[in-house]
Amino acid sequence: MCKVTISAFQFMRKFSDKDKARTYIEQRRWNGTPTCPHCGESSKITVRGGKREGYFKCRSCRQEFTIRTGTVFERSHIDLDKWLFGIYQLMVSRKRISSLQLSKELGITQKSTWFMLHRLREACGDNLQAFRGTVEIDETYSGGAKRTNTEARNCEQGAARLGKCQLSECAKERTELLRLSL
Repeated sequence: MCKVTISAFQFMRKFSDKDKARTYIEQRRWNGTPTCPHCGESSKITVRGGKREGYFKCRSCRQEFTIRTGTVFERSHIDLDKWLFGIYQLMVSRKRISSLQLSKELGITQKSTWFMLHRLREACGDNLQAFRGTVEIDETYSGGAKRTNTEARNCEQGAARLGKCQLSECAKERTELLRLSL
């Protein structure tokens, strides 16, 4: 995991247009040698010229492809520099960024940014494997303020406790670790 982040100003300078973003992604994905996402061939690739910059054709399987083929960018009309800025905002925001906020920053519709964020979150996946089995808790609070008279009666009878209880104190009293099984 990269601990160093760049500022938004540095990001905008680095990816000032869609061609810079495309060449950056091509370099990161292919390391200078385009590879066909359909057949995996890298030696029989032809660069398509003319107005279609960034298009390639595989002479082995005769399929055309771009850097978007087989990625979250595929079949999207959003420019790659906007995709990269969306990824940047998703990574540097402390909490989740809303599609409405991102649409204002990118200058595109909220529907497009919802689509973008949905694809990015789908690509990240739900890694719930980290929370399977036994989870140990150091310190947390359980309970809350009294809600009804029944709780007060239960408390007087010793069946309940009013207010919040710091669970680490309970664990110290019982001299055992609290474990939460999922």
